[in-house]
Amino acid sequence: MTRAIVVLGHGSRSPEATAQFLQVIDLLKRQQGTALVLPAFMELAEPQLQAALRQAVDAGAREVLVIPCFLFQGIHIKHDIPEMLEALTTAHPGLAVRFGRPIGPDPRIADILAERVKELQ
Repeated sequence: MTRAIVVLGHGSRSPEATAQFLQVIDLLKRQQGTALVLPAFMELAEPQLQAALRQAVDAGAREVLVIPCFLFQGIHIKHDIPEMLEALTTAHPGLAVRFGRPIGPDPRIADILAERVKELQ
């Protein structure tokens, strides 16, 4: 089974923010080796989720892991994204789509924030 990983960010009108997100995608690509790793955005930037999912399917993916690059369980995570993914699986019955958890209250976030505090002292 060919697997694709779609990392989903919110999106921004800021080209700098989009470029930073894409840097994270590049880091993940290096870690994943041969896996197809694609960026996607909910809004305000391209490619949006549906386009990235089409790209994965067109590349031959039979399994797509959608990993949200969101901190917390907001409306996009609870409702919008699951609805989009349900529509995709309906349109592609042989496709397995799995939706990961948002980052959440991970202790590593506190470590990063503590580093930022030190930078300002």
